Amino acid sequence: MKINIPFEDNTVYLVGAGSGDVKNLTLEAHFILSQAEIILYDSKLDTLKEYYPQAIWEAVGKRRGFHEKKQSEINELLLKYALIDMKVVRLKGGDVSFFARSSEEIKVMQKHGFKVKLVMGISSPQLLAEALGESLTHRELTRSISFYSGYWDKTIPRVSLPNTDAHIIFMGLGEVESIVKLLLESGKPPETSFIAASNLGRANQRIIKTTLSNAIEEIKNSNLESPTLLAIGLNHV
Repeated sequence: MKINIPFEDNTVYLVGAGSGDVKNLTLEAHFILSQAEIILYDSKLDTLKEYYPQAIWEAVGKRRGFHEKKQSEINELLLKYALIDMKVVRLKGGDVSFFARSSEEIKVMQKHGFKVKLVMGISSPQLLAEALGESLTHRELTRSISFYSGYWDKTIPRVSLPNTDAHIIFMGLGEVESIVKLLLESGKPPETSFIAASNLGRANQRIIKTTLSNAIEEIKNSNLESPTLLAIGLNHV
């Protein structure tokens, strides 16, 4: 099988790295990373460094309570390296199209005349399905799923939880109490399935299965790490 995916001129690449395990990279991600000269990478992706030693690796990750760089600083770095004609990759955990603040980076680069290409990655809901050995949907029991961010900028209104069979909540650990309250107040039964998963796709992966009524106590005693994915209402699992 002969594949050639060249790094295009005047282009910055936003690449999804999945869990950070090299097996989760797509072929396109692998070829682009193999040609990169500078990689601005998220937290927990250090394990990929050994596979692409030709590039300079600069940590810019953000997680709850700790930021290597502010988003404005990341935007400035992307522009700085692109302006000196380096092959620039912004490497993100999971997929670049789910709660990854990609739009802000795209806007800045396009404003200054650069093209941006998105290279999709395996997202944490897909990694959860792999870990559970089960589909996230069921044609009788789980016919609709919403994707929701547990973290939001407090300067803008929070969106309401939609009325779907199940909810997948990214970065939900710090807001688990308010999320559980919202779901119970919306009419979700206390016995609704509740799953919390951290470090999906890694050797230290942890998954807790409980119910909506017991979730707050169990999560508090779990010492799960951020980012944690919450899955509520997968009652067929």
